[in-house]
Amino acid sequence: YFDHAPLMNIPGRTHPVEIFYTPEPERDYLEAAIRTVVQIHMCEEVAGDVLLFLTGQEEIEEACKRIKREMDNLGPEIGDMKCIPLYSTLPPNLQQRIFEPAPPNRPNGAIGRKVVVSTNIAETSLTIDGVVFVIDPGFAKQKVYNPRIRVESLLVSPISKASAQQRAGRAGRTRPGKCFRLYTEKAFR
Repeated sequence: YFDHAPLMNIPGRTHPVEIFYTPEPERDYLEAAIRTVVQIHMCEEVAGDVLLFLTGQEEIEEACKRIKREMDNLGPEIGDMKCIPLYSTLPPNLQQRIFEPAPPNRPNGAIGRKVVVSTNIAETSLTIDGVVFVIDPGFAKQKVYNPRIRVESLLVSPISKASAQQRAGRAGRTRPGKCFRLYTEKAFR
């Protein structure tokens, strides 16, 4: 049908993304995700924002509360961190907050960052400038139909390999990045 149609190749501009896996499966991926956000903020010397993927509104709001609590317990030698939730039922004016800049660096050089905690809405539909670190627990809510009881429901399920690659690519949009997968390399393969 399209035998003689020209083939066009439009290269995307991406930068290298270093991928890290956990040596053992995480029992509580939410706890592991929060711990990873705090470690990145305290230990990474490269400026850059964090994108954390979670499964839904409740989990995202809980994570933001816990991240804020953790940050409040750190001393003034650690830079400020702004936690911004993102999910589809959030009003558009609040969704726009993801484009706000990160808090400024402190006079002592401590890096200010923002962390966007999102559902898979941020997997493909948008680029958030400044994201250098992606944290991927490897789960998303998926619609599942049960024909026996004729009900559709949302179940937390492992994501596909393609989704994992898409999430990692969010870190390399504007410069080299890092993706922290909270599952083993064996689980990815």
